[in-house]
Amino acid sequence: MSTLTPASSPGLLVYLQAELAAIQREMERREGTRQADLELAARVHESLLPRPVHHPRIDVDTRYVPVEGVGGDYCQVLFPDESCCYITMCDVTGHGIGPALLATRVSSEVRHLAFDRRRPMEIVQDLNAFVNHHFRDTELQLSFFAAQFDLTQRTIRYSGAGHPSPLLIRQGAGPIERLASQNLLIGVAENCLDDQPEHATQLHPGDRLVFFTDGLTETTGVEGKRLGQAGLAEIAARTCAGSLFEMADCILGRIDRFRVGPVRDDMTLIIAELK
Repeated sequence: MSTLTPASSPGLLVYLQAELAAIQREMERREGTRQADLELAARVHESLLPRPVHHPRIDVDTRYVPVEGVGGDYCQVLFPDESCCYITMCDVTGHGIGPALLATRVSSEVRHLAFDRRRPMEIVQDLNAFVNHHFRDTELQLSFFAAQFDLTQRTIRYSGAGHPSPLLIRQGAGPIERLASQNLLIGVAENCLDDQPEHATQLHPGDRLVFFTDGLTETTGVEGKRLGQAGLAEIAARTCAGSLFEMADCILGRIDRFRVGPVRDDMTLIIAELK
């Protein structure tokens, strides 16, 4: 019995080459479609992020640096009325379209709760119930932080769920304070609230608050050393003398100089200053 080989059957060789070329074209078409979908998702995600805020009683600046065009970081700056401002931030585990979609859906739910003037601890509690009800089987979890500003009284009420503690830089001298994140990650347990799930503090004109995701503090430098919250606090202290709207770029610039290797996680940064 003879063995069929490409050399003995040139027609088969031509057929196989044509099939391989068709498969290659189809793979390139699908990859092009995937890239187009990612680019569109990134544009939609970016369009929903807050723009710089110039308000008679508070200024706010925002930066977002995704790893893959879209990611699981999300933040909002909301004004239910002229005397009230909410700043919220979440970080969904993972990267790509799935976490980005969940972050966007979470943001929609939080927006509704904020405009109902819910307290930060209530937003955390309701968001945890929402994620557990609709997305428990996804195994996705998220850290979250909600701050409510009374712009007339200059107070902040806040509640966090496994999120990095925002930094409070007082006008003038004094150490940088941390606004502790009190509760469990969203989606971990049916009840994520701690015994003291919410705190409040008085603010003064010129005080600045730095909200961020762990992509900043987990940046690694020489010999794999992480920046950490202490490192970020030191950078914030060194960059707070200038304009609020220059500070975010100064912080990110110093983090870039500290980093060794590529960006490995999404980075979101919000800086607010009371007037």
